[in-house]
Amino acid sequence: MLDRDGCVAAEPALAGVKDKIAGGLRLPQDETGDCHMFTQALALEAEKLGVRFAFNVGIEGLNADATRITGVATSTGVLQADAYVLALGSWSPRLVRPLGISLPVYPVKGYSITVPITDAEAAPLSTVMDESYKVAITRLGNRIRVGGTAEISGYSTKLYPARRATLDHSLTDLFPRGGDLAKATFWSGLRPMTPDGPPIIGATRYRNLHLNTGHGTLGWTMACGSGRVLADLMSGRKPEVDATELAFSRYDHRFG
Repeated sequence: MLDRDGCVAAEPALAGVKDKIAGGLRLPQDETGDCHMFTQALALEAEKLGVRFAFNVGIEGLNADATRITGVATSTGVLQADAYVLALGSWSPRLVRPLGISLPVYPVKGYSITVPITDAEAAPLSTVMDESYKVAITRLGNRIRVGGTAEISGYSTKLYPARRATLDHSLTDLFPRGGDLAKATFWSGLRPMTPDGPPIIGATRYRNLHLNTGHGTLGWTMACGSGRVLADLMSGRKPEVDATELAFSRYDHRFG
């Protein structure tokens, strides 16, 4: 727990607005990173291990018989494999609905702005969560990323200025000299949410179709751990964490 001065000691750029701060909670084990840089580097490492990526290929559907997936219909032909992993985030339910699987993963839209830093000393050092608006303000190199909101509007990615206004206000309220809002980029994305919160990881009634989806706001946070759990399950190993409550079967009594 930090008082007003403790908040300023942790984030010096807040000194100019310290009168607006009642206190704060610092989480020293939390970390901030650039998921784009991470995934790009991870892809390179995966390629070294023999992984082949097929970019700009549309997935048109899954081919199946009564018990197993027989192929993935794509814009470049049918791809076949021994096992298949569904990891399409908010779009996962659409792909398996024709197979009779009702996957309770729902798109919840979030918005962000990315702002170039104009004064490094007036920008956040790491991440500040503005609890008044539930907005996260994060430093990413020479940029500030401001993200938040939860909008239920189906699969629409339309950008609404009123949503941006909240993000703009949160940034200028706490770090008024940190970035140039006139040069900000505005973006929206769909978080794949489940009714109870945790992701869905594991088997389906098709013996070679596996799920890794529904991570909500914690996709990157849980990515490596989820991949490890699913790899263990598919390989017949016992995961390091109890994956029972992550299974799709936890919804069987509601979704069939």
